[in-house]
Amino acid sequence: MSRSCMLTLMCMLGLAPPARAQKANLEGVVNVNTASPEELRLLTGVGPARIRNILAYRHKHPFRTVEELARIKGIGRKMVRHLRIHLAVTGPTTAQKIIRPTSPVVAPPAPVQPARPQPRPVPGLRPPPRKGEPAHQANVSGQGSSCLPPP
Repeated sequence: MSRSCMLTLMCMLGLAPPARAQKANLEGVVNVNTASPEELRLLTGVGPARIRNILAYRHKHPFRTVEELARIKGIGRKMVRHLRIHLAVTGPTTAQKIIRPTSPVVAPPAPVQPARPQPRPVPGLRPPPRKGEPAHQANVSGQGSSCLPPP
């Protein structure tokens, strides 16, 4: 069974997802001019190679705008746009990872269908035949049909 099928099944059963399905969110800002490598690592998608490139770039000349971060190899405009709310070039670094468990997606309960009232049998009247049953009963006893008198 694939991982996505298993997660879907667990969600349908109302079970909690595995611990590694928790998502770490970043709150606060990272000052790219003064942040330590550990603080830069808090940014999503920024690994050791990008951290080295950021440190080398800012050693030569500090960032004047957040958009200058796109000049670094491995960081594009799309990544800068994605991280912009967490980037700063002045002020203190206030970023920290906040781990919040992802809430399991629980399907709404299926609507309960009201039970159909069963029709009351009428005395002297046969119920309609069920699926697969013959529409009439063969006269096995030889006593004649209900319309004709017995022989």
